[in-house]
Amino acid sequence: MTHPADGSIDIRKIDSFDDMHACVDLQQSVWQFPDLDVVPRRMFVVARAVGGQIFGAWDGARLAGYALAIPGVREGRPYLHSHMLAVTPEYRNRGLGARLKWAQREEALSRGIELIEWTFDPLQTKNAYLNIQKLGAIVRRYTPDFYGPSASPVHGAGALPTDRMHAEWWLTSQRVETLAAGKPLPEYAIQDTVSVTESAAAPQGTAGPSPASTLELLLSVRRGLLGAFSKNLAVLRFEDERAGEARYLLGRWPGERD
Repeated sequence: MTHPADGSIDIRKIDSFDDMHACVDLQQSVWQFPDLDVVPRRMFVVARAVGGQIFGAWDGARLAGYALAIPGVREGRPYLHSHMLAVTPEYRNRGLGARLKWAQREEALSRGIELIEWTFDPLQTKNAYLNIQKLGAIVRRYTPDFYGPSASPVHGAGALPTDRMHAEWWLTSQRVETLAAGKPLPEYAIQDTVSVTESAAAPQGTAGPSPASTLELLLSVRRGLLGAFSKNLAVLRFEDERAGEARYLLGRWPGERD
């Protein structure tokens, strides 16, 4: 597989209690959760024990990022739910998030698991571009206020609902295999679009627009996506601001192998 890589960073499984504690510390620095919302080390231990995944990105002895997944079953199909992907700010934009995800895929396939899912904020356009364009996930589900109120400043310190899109990463699908080979996504017939204004989704740790204007945008995106999903459309592509407008592109998804 050919993927962007930073040769100075080592991606490997996390097994020790000390390394799990480092994940908790990184989690708190990235999301600034109150104690009530922090995923504790004990949960990392459980994930490891019951068939989940914990991968770390290491710069020497320093943890630069990690991915945590837990096992799930839906309609008789086993899958992994990738609950957390965190990269510390000074290591962002170096492809570490993608490398952690591809490591998750490789390990999942070694166990015969063909689906990984996760949720993401519909207004975080960098995440959307990674998930859809770089990894090949599709989206067919949207949950308003998925986590309930969050005191994290990343989530508006309780001012915004925690709406989430549900990424489905079909690991042996044509779109994912194509990206794994270093080729661009296949073309699809697009039947609907939902626009997202990049400036209204402030990057983590920066000042942004008012909560009221961000909420207005979020509700507009929510209405657009829920309406499209009710017509059995799926998010198949994402265009960021380099195309002139950040927007989700939706069409018919043929199936798990496509």
